[in-house]
Amino acid sequence: MNLPAPIAEELKKRGFRYLTPPQAEAVRRGLTKFRNVVVSSPTASGKTLVAEIALVNAFLNGFKGLYATPLKTLANEKFEEFSLWGDIGLRVGITTGDYDEPGEWLSKYDVIVATYERLDSILRLKPTWLSKVGTLVVDELHTIGDSDRGPVVELLAARALSMGMQVVGLSATIGNPEEIAEWLNAELVASDWRPVELIEGFYSRRRKLIRFSDGRTEPVNGDIVTHVVRGALIGDYQVIIFRQSRRKAEKTAYEVANLLPTARRVKELAKELEEHGSPSCEVISLSPLLSRGAAFHHAGLSHASRAVVERLFRDGAIRVVVATPTLAAGVNMPARRVLIFTRRYEGGYMRPISVAEYKQMAGRAGRPQYDPFGEAIVADVKSDSEGWKYVKGVPEGVRSALISERALRIHTLALIASGYASNLRDLFNFMSKTLAFHKANTYVTVDEALERVIDSLIEMGMVVIRGLSVEPTKLGSCVSKLYIDPLTATIVLDNLRGRGEVHALYYLTLLAMTPDFSRVRVIGYKGLASEAEAAFNSGLIPGPTYGSDYYDWLRAYKVALIMNEWLNEVSEDRIVEIHNVGAGDLAAISDTMAWLTYSASRVAEVAGLRHHFKVLNRLSYRVRYGVKEELLDLVRIRYVGRVRARILYDNGYKTVSDVATADPERLSKLPTLGSALAKEIVAEARRLLARTY
Repeated sequence: MNLPAPIAEELKKRGFRYLTPPQAEAVRRGLTKFRNVVVSSPTASGKTLVAEIALVNAFLNGFKGLYATPLKTLANEKFEEFSLWGDIGLRVGITTGDYDEPGEWLSKYDVIVATYERLDSILRLKPTWLSKVGTLVVDELHTIGDSDRGPVVELLAARALSMGMQVVGLSATIGNPEEIAEWLNAELVASDWRPVELIEGFYSRRRKLIRFSDGRTEPVNGDIVTHVVRGALIGDYQVIIFRQSRRKAEKTAYEVANLLPTARRVKELAKELEEHGSPSCEVISLSPLLSRGAAFHHAGLSHASRAVVERLFRDGAIRVVVATPTLAAGVNMPARRVLIFTRRYEGGYMRPISVAEYKQMAGRAGRPQYDPFGEAIVADVKSDSEGWKYVKGVPEGVRSALISERALRIHTLALIASGYASNLRDLFNFMSKTLAFHKANTYVTVDEALERVIDSLIEMGMVVIRGLSVEPTKLGSCVSKLYIDPLTATIVLDNLRGRGEVHALYYLTLLAMTPDFSRVRVIGYKGLASEAEAAFNSGLIPGPTYGSDYYDWLRAYKVALIMNEWLNEVSEDRIVEIHNVGAGDLAAISDTMAWLTYSASRVAEVAGLRHHFKVLNRLSYRVRYGVKEELLDLVRIRYVGRVRARILYDNGYKTVSDVATADPERLSKLPTLGSALAKEIVAEARRLLARTY
């Protein structure tokens, strides 16, 4: 394949004897010659190695490489994989947060792994090392079609093209790869090769059998879930069942557990969950399932519990996992059989998922080196024709989501504030090269869209027009660096200008109504109407803001109640129990609120609202750590979170200085500490004091 010698030698050392067909074709098409390449091939066909070859090739030619992925968990996974190239001198870094931090510290790395949003923020902030980047790899390229994150991915690629970088896009489910490749001026590698044959089928309830694409049929006795689970027991293989809601995933997991024999003792598994930091409510709910070789997996679970489930499944200790589609988004957990339910509740109706979504889940079937084949079975089609639509269909074409008002508002400001466009002509030329406006692929022309969004940004005070130039205001630059929607900043300022002292609930409710909080999942808020109205009438919380309706307001009030308890040190388990919120959701809510309280403080500072700036700044730290104000000094110490900080404070260690001068032996007698940790905490406190002075 004429690979660069260091790459070829390293692959030989790892035991590679050949490249897979998609890998070989990518190299033939100029992957190591800095040609743009789009690889559209099934899960497990070797796309990650395509990324590695491109990134290492950039390094060997004196450039840096960037790798963009949708999830933090995937970023961590790829960081570990890419770090194996350290033997040839490659240094790998990872960054997934701190959107307003330019990342100058990343200059020491040759390959940088980041989430979409973090990498987008880096391209906006333009660290000095950015000019040395030669290659950008975008994983899960089909995400361009996502209404929320798609514009971020599209602008990542468009910026990279404008800067002359090589762009490598990877996906298993692009229905229109030719169009995407043409837009990126890329060589297309489209392949249906996979290391394990995938046989697809569907359950025909009327005929009580599974019909497979290879012509086989399989009689089904009883319901389809019981049939598949019993088949796994008899055949001694693993199964993933995809349900389209968390409630159904959990319910099905308990049904599955009743079909499985007890495999391991509950106490052992409960201890494993506890040692990894799972909340006690999840230890209680998951332990009896794990003891029978079953589990559920969804975004409502804490990161710790998800990690335990994933590891136990890979190790073979779990036979059946029932998951929501989040598991299909790149997490490396294949199984012999995958059973897929395709009905999802949307807009008041049960609607079938797309072929692309089904194919993403079906790709989990078949474990390389373990299974002779993989089987994906659709569980709930209403007719044979619908079943064949999934089995024989191709993914729908990817369409740009950049044309939405919110996306254009956010990304037009970013282009102006980061200097990618200094006048209207630059802005027009840049936008005309995006997928949204590629070949006028929309009913709205570029100039119509930009005229509308520029007027909106001027009205918000984010940009000004000076002759032919368009310039960011101080507020506009701040908003873009903070990585928030300009409308979020406008809502904050409109509600805080002229307003004096307000309760923390006011800030929390206000921020939960902004468009930047829309992605966070919250349920069960409609019963709070009377309580919310009383809080509003007493001036404790604001009323509905621009763009939010009554139910958005109630939802925001519930978020505020959850966060108010969090920053007043109510236990995680208690919050989960009272508010019917998953531990994973609580983490997402607190992370988002910490980001928005900090951003709101900066916006208030730029707008001259000094009082609100100070209060919001303190509030952002309280939300980040989940503590009362008196603990803010202690949580600065490494290894000291909200629980240990409270223990230290209540035992007389109220400041960093108190801890730094403490006797480690006495400290070790406190709950949750111990000798080794107490010594480390005292040492950390001393280091912190030394840096301070």
